[in-house]
Amino acid sequence: MNLIVELKELLGGDISVKAASLVGEKEDKVKLAIEGLVPTIIGGIMKRATNEAGATTLMNVIQKGGHDGAILSEISSVVQDRESFAKVVEKGHSLVSMLLPDKKSSIATLISQFAGVRNSTATSLLAFVMPVVIGRLGKIVANQNADKSTLANNVLELKSYLLGETPENLQVKMIDVLGLATFMSQELKPVQFASGAPLRSPGVPAPTAPKISDDRDKVVTYSSKNYDSEDEERQPLPKWVFPASIIALVVAVAAYFLVNYDWQSTFASTTDEVDSTQVEQVTGAEIDTTALPKDTAVAKIDSSNTAAEVKLTGIALPNGQTIETLPGSFVERFTKYVADTASRPSQVFVLENVAFEGNTANLVTGGEKNIQDLAKIMTAYPKVQVKITSHTDNTGDTLQNKTMSRKRAFAIRNMLVTNGISAIRIDFDGKGPFVPVASNTTEEGKAKNRRIEVKVVKK
Repeated sequence: MNLIVELKELLGGDISVKAASLVGEKEDKVKLAIEGLVPTIIGGIMKRATNEAGATTLMNVIQKGGHDGAILSEISSVVQDRESFAKVVEKGHSLVSMLLPDKKSSIATLISQFAGVRNSTATSLLAFVMPVVIGRLGKIVANQNADKSTLANNVLELKSYLLGETPENLQVKMIDVLGLATFMSQELKPVQFASGAPLRSPGVPAPTAPKISDDRDKVVTYSSKNYDSEDEERQPLPKWVFPASIIALVVAVAAYFLVNYDWQSTFASTTDEVDSTQVEQVTGAEIDTTALPKDTAVAKIDSSNTAAEVKLTGIALPNGQTIETLPGSFVERFTKYVADTASRPSQVFVLENVAFEGNTANLVTGGEKNIQDLAKIMTAYPKVQVKITSHTDNTGDTLQNKTMSRKRAFAIRNMLVTNGISAIRIDFDGKGPFVPVASNTTEEGKAKNRRIEVKVVKK
């Protein structure tokens, strides 16, 4: 269920045209503003839904405000005249203040700059779109009889669509304004809040029943111990105890050191040791693996031989060229896919064995082989168009990672162009850490998230 697309389609077309006349802006600008507002509002609500206080507030707003989705069928009448439009906008201002209290001004500025509309227009459109979004969420509550956990999970499920449905030149600024960088880089997990608890807005303490104390049957007793006399009887320790304790401690530590220290390694030859700093100096770069195959190709090894034999398979292309590759590799799977006339576009492949030097867009030697093979395949199938998307893990600054991932995708695109592929056949993008396929809590998960994807747009 992709509510972002649904809401953008609902508010686009004739609705945005009529809204443009009401706010006194050009139709294309208002349409663009709405396309940016829908995912931005969803993103802000999504962040609130990650905790119980935010989910409770969202549920309270929906239930107490009577947001059951009726506005979705009434939206055409809302933009028929200024009076109806003004009523919804007024209601929307109240909703924004309750659900995104500290973001109203910054979102308006963001949309104003993005769509090229006045700041006052962006503010009005924000208030216009907000009741529609809340009405759609209210419809979920009504149809599913949802509690706050179910509602929150329905909202959080939109995370996987958020960036894809946000205009590209708005993505980074939206994430920054809403403070979503950490949230987008984390693994999505369902939330579960306590059920049956009364709904209360955050900050309102629950009433507590007064404690009634009955002291009539209590008997108070006092200690008969004479503390004054005890102080008088306490004697100081002898003066020799403290220095003797220090000496005993020093002797014990020295004995432990003599027994347990590895004296052999101290006097052993160090000629066989390898300093990690020397390795780094020799390689000249910290290797950052950015692509792991979704299904790893395994080469058959003949255990009877001392050396492993890797058998390559030859793939014949329509233009007479042949590519040598491993069975089950990216090259083999990609070639079979584009050659299959029954297969449809939009298939995504992970480009294997492609690595970049740490924090750069410089390809590590050896990674160019699959890129060159991809160029050969695209040459043999001239109708094929692709989109290169680079992803990172969540190590470091998330927004810098997104910028770097875009540079890496651009570098691969340039290599394809250098190998004879027209630039108009290659789109590229960098998602940084915002679209993980595994948990970033383990090194294995991070390795899976560092990848280059090749999506077939046309074939």
